[in-house]
Amino acid sequence: MKRPQTSAGFTLVEMLVCLAIIAMVSLVLVTGIGRMDLRQRLIGQKDAQIDEIAQAQFTLRHLIANIHPSISPLTGSTVDFTGNQFGLEFDGQPPGNAGPDAFQRYRLRLERGGDLMLYRISTLNETVDRRQQEETGWTATRLLSGVSTMSVRYFGPQASRFAGAGMPPPWQLQWTGRDVLPSLISLRVEFPPGDKRSWPDLVVRLRAANGDTCARDLRTDECKGTQ
Repeated sequence: MKRPQTSAGFTLVEMLVCLAIIAMVSLVLVTGIGRMDLRQRLIGQKDAQIDEIAQAQFTLRHLIANIHPSISPLTGSTVDFTGNQFGLEFDGQPPGNAGPDAFQRYRLRLERGGDLMLYRISTLNETVDRRQQEETGWTATRLLSGVSTMSVRYFGPQASRFAGAGMPPPWQLQWTGRDVLPSLISLRVEFPPGDKRSWPDLVVRLRAANGDTCARDLRTDECKGTQ
């Protein structure tokens, strides 16, 4: 007696099992790729935040270290530098991408919206009154966004009316109307709760305050001696 021949191929049950296995493997692959993509985006965002803070610190360190001790045109003796715990204003070199230019007047301040802003204008620009607090006509650069607080401190000898004999120079919250620049400037930036960005302590030594350059009289452009 001849045995019945069986047809080659998969049964319906075997096909269903194969399709279920393929679906599970595809789901695992898609989930893994999605998680990897999310992880890469998070790493990219973190790297971008680190780069942003590093660039802001590099810019501020360079500008503050090279603050030029211009003589105030109003008094003829005090250094034209103003600083308090909320920001500072000073003369310095133009940025590298601006090409040859006159000294620039800089303002660093934290705006209400959380933007850490750096403003600059040429000291030869006579169309804008630089004594005004408005920055109309100034070039604005946003260094950081989403900042909650900024605090600035100044290290150097106290003003004569506060100076004590034999007392070492302290950190101070204000530096205005002095004949010299502070030796060091410390700048601290903080972010809102939940913001994982971190601002390393930034303490800058001023070259002009440590004998590395001389004061410039804005009226005659002559060196007035080493600070």
